[in-house]
Amino acid sequence: MVDKEHVYERPPPISVELVQWLEQQFPLKSPDLNQHERAIFHQVGQRSVVDHLSAIHKEQSKNVLER
Repeated sequence: MVDKEHVYERPPPISVELVQWLEQQFPLKSPDLNQHERAIFHQVGQRSVVDHLSAIHKEQSKNVLER
């Protein structure tokens, strides 16, 4: 259960190591047309999280360089 009083206003720091590990675990790939639709949706959801965290990492890195 999420403690709504302690929700981050900003995401916590995302390391390059985490992004690289996630890229290895959930690589960007085309779906196999023989896969069940649910499996495809599941993989797309996993990849969406990787892409989102990668974008946060890039933004955080950019902000550090601008300071």
